[in-house]
Amino acid sequence: MRIQVAAGVAVSAAALIAVSLNGSAGSSAHAAPGAADLAAVLVSADDVSERMDTPMQVITSESGTHPMSTPTTTPANCASVYAPGSAAAYDGSGYTDIVVQTLRQPGGEVSPNVVQAVAEFPDAKAAQSYLNDQAGVWKSCKGTPLTAEYTNGMTSELKAGVVTTGGLELYATLFLNPMKGSAGCERVLQAKNNYVVDVRLCDDTNPGGKGRSLRSQIVRNLA
Repeated sequence: MRIQVAAGVAVSAAALIAVSLNGSAGSSAHAAPGAADLAAVLVSADDVSERMDTPMQVITSESGTHPMSTPTTTPANCASVYAPGSAAAYDGSGYTDIVVQTLRQPGGEVSPNVVQAVAEFPDAKAAQSYLNDQAGVWKSCKGTPLTAEYTNGMTSELKAGVVTTGGLELYATLFLNPMKGSAGCERVLQAKNNYVVDVRLCDDTNPGGKGRSLRSQIVRNLA
């Protein structure tokens, strides 16, 4: 299904993912138009950098048009609480298209980081069903220490906080473990029609609603 992208959306994300998969933006546009359209609704790296008040770049090894198997999250049953677009969450879910993009500082540490993903489902009912299933998973992981291990040797130690649900949104805060003030991550999952927007935003200070703001922009881009 093709998406009409709102004004101001950066199509560079689509081009970047196309190049990483097929070597050129042109070849991918014909091979996987649905995936390219999904990539076009993501927020640009420049916009993310402005939101985070620091330069951010796309990590191609953790981005693509398929569910991600990296990082490895322990315990495995809570992988989807930490990682947007994870194989643990989407494999077997019935999604029809997906795009996942990870951004970090150039040569930086694991935090700050942003992961933005959008998945397409056959219809709105299927998207809502996925959201409901994830609500159960997230709530079962409340208070659970999480360890994420990356292929480059980086690790992230967090603890899942309170999960709130409302309408078409699922929201959770992940705190550094051990706690370091209000530093940590915002996790947001929202259904819009037959799409699911899946976001994590982590900061060394209080994320302060930036995760929800990023989610809202992606939702607007789907209009």
